[in-house]
Amino acid sequence: MNYDKLFEELYDTYYDSVYKYIYSSVKNKWNAEDIISTVFTKIYQNREKIINVEGSKNWVFRIAHNCIIDFYRVNSKIIPIEEFLDRGRIDEGYEEVLIKDQFAQVKKIIDQFPEETKNMIRLRYYGGLKFREIAEAIDISENTVKSTVARAIKKIKKSYFNMIGGDINEKRQV
Repeated sequence: MNYDKLFEELYDTYYDSVYKYIYSSVKNKWNAEDIISTVFTKIYQNREKIINVEGSKNWVFRIAHNCIIDFYRVNSKIIPIEEFLDRGRIDEGYEEVLIKDQFAQVKKIIDQFPEETKNMIRLRYYGGLKFREIAEAIDISENTVKSTVARAIKKIKKSYFNMIGGDINEKRQV
């Protein structure tokens, strides 16, 4: 079996989604790049454990999850400031600015959740993992993941519509 070839396929398949997951957790380009480098270095060092690319997805995200935890243990006093430095391009249209503003409001709501809930949301929406895959990656039951994410989404919707002064039921009828 050619483990280097399997590693290359795994890298090509999962790099983008793992990077998005890491970046959403650390909110800093340079830290995310350092962490993803560590993730794929660890995977390469253990490439003989790769049975097939699709079957390794949970393993890859578990390594990423553990590397993020290690990063925060070592750098517990670092404050992510990149979001304050990155103000966007000047040539953005009104709609892009409006979407960024709405996303910033949703992000504020998500930031109030416990770390475990935020992590599940990141894995689901940034990492693109299924509930079963999230459960395996963070070592909890699939039902716990489903209920936690469902409750979080309900809270996000309710808080967002309250924030913009609307009624969630009115928005559904439109």
